[in-house]
Amino acid sequence: MGAHLSADGVVPLVDAAGARAADAAAIAAGVAPGDLMRRAAGHLARTALAVGGRAYGLRVDVVVGPGDNGGDGWAAAPLLAAAGADVRVLVPAGTPAPRSAAAAAASAAWTTSGGRVADAAADRPADVVLDCLLGTGAAGPLRGSVAAGAAAVVAARTAGARVVAADLPTGVASDTGATVAGAVLADATVTFGAPRPGHVLHPGAAHVGRLHVGRLGPAHPVDPSGTTWGVLDADGARPSPLPVDTEKRRRGTVLVVAGRAGASGAAALAAHGALAAGAGLVRVAVPAPVRAEVAAHHPAAMVVGLPADADGAVHADAVHALPPLLADVDVVVAGPGLGLGAGAAAVVAALLAHDVALVLDADALNLHRDAVAPLRGRRATLVLTPHARELARLTGGDADRAVAAPALARDLGAVVVAKGPGAVVAGPDGVLVEPLGTSALATGGTGDVLAGMVGAVLAAAPDAGGDGVLRAVARAVRWHAVAGRVAGGAVGRTDAAVVVAAVPAALDACAAAPGPLDRGPAGRVAMDELLGVAATAATAAPVVPTRPAVSA
Repeated sequence: MGAHLSADGVVPLVDAAGARAADAAAIAAGVAPGDLMRRAAGHLARTALAVGGRAYGLRVDVVVGPGDNGGDGWAAAPLLAAAGADVRVLVPAGTPAPRSAAAAAASAAWTTSGGRVADAAADRPADVVLDCLLGTGAAGPLRGSVAAGAAAVVAARTAGARVVAADLPTGVASDTGATVAGAVLADATVTFGAPRPGHVLHPGAAHVGRLHVGRLGPAHPVDPSGTTWGVLDADGARPSPLPVDTEKRRRGTVLVVAGRAGASGAAALAAHGALAAGAGLVRVAVPAPVRAEVAAHHPAAMVVGLPADADGAVHADAVHALPPLLADVDVVVAGPGLGLGAGAAAVVAALLAHDVALVLDADALNLHRDAVAPLRGRRATLVLTPHARELARLTGGDADRAVAAPALARDLGAVVVAKGPGAVVAGPDGVLVEPLGTSALATGGTGDVLAGMVGAVLAAAPDAGGDGVLRAVARAVRWHAVAGRVAGGAVGRTDAAVVVAAVPAALDACAAAPGPLDRGPAGRVAMDELLGVAATAATAAPVVPTRPAVSA
């Protein structure tokens, strides 16, 4: 994959340093800081009017801090007023004077023209509030005037105002999505140049509302080659069409090694996930006592029995039955419901020693909770799919997915899918975040479905190398997320069987999604349009459910 993610099919996520570099490059190219600020202000003003649903008489409070984020707010105020809005700039008590010349000029232009300025504690009701307190790069607890300003924004939203955040909601970290006490909850966020990791990583993503990316012109470059983080766009997540003469083995063969007495459903769900995601042939190897139970779940899966122990779990002798099963498979999915006994340990160790692409889930991960060394240095593809607790066990307690998953991927030379809302799909040299989380996937068995789906996409592209493996896995994670939204509907409550049944509809939705929209260098585009979510509105909710959607 090289040092960075390639750009095709990926929306780059730019960290705070990258955002500052883009600003510096624009200024070095001759763009005045004030011009950049005015362009940002235009995006803010248009979004505020769209969120408010009107212009004339719309009561807008612009809450500003001392930095350029505040400067964007000062510059947006006269644009809103010119459109007919009733605008006031709120400066929390104790706020220092604007730090940059551009912000100071924007402040002076508003005040000298007679624009209203008040303390953030004033009680005038607002229809829309612009959160312009802190921008990219801010971190740590909210203190002093910033804390007071954030509290005023929160209070206004509680009273019914809609909130538009500039760059990031105050209290959300741009590079990690971490939040602090008192963080602002926005209905829409307007960022500039490119999205930040904090816009799609949870818990911060839940504070963003509908995300808009405002372009600041051709002289404000955001260099995608400088980031290792991204999000698949609609084209990157699109299923590849199958030619009419496709043969089943060309679609890939998956072997699922899973299940035990009392956990046969895990094996069945993994197999069903692989079939639903497009695998041409799926074999399932389970302890002999549960063979009939698993076979009854899906007639297309070919189920074989393995030697079992007295408890109905796989026996260590099963390693001798593996070579014939591995002779012509593209990918092995191992672990769902397998158990933690000696037999399971022996089987997983034998699979690791075999030169076949391997997806480890559930118990196959927990067998390595205190010893990841056997997972290092595999020549063949290795994918791990831990949920938060499993990831913490593998990493010695580090549950911060944005840090732990990439570190584990680099350590093992593997792809790590850190499941949960805003799933982190990390490879040794890059990270793809899946922002379409849904509560519908917070139910037992959906992880087994995902493991099978990951196996299917890898089996369909056995020669994928570099970031091809990372992208393939991320596509499966996107399809799984969309299936959860389809299955969960408006209330987001369902079960794994309904989720896996919704996978074909999810694939259709992803295939029909429009490609990324290009609004030009000075345009504005919503993140759900970049992801192609608008085309699935009938079956899938917006990226982050908020009050009325904002038109770009």
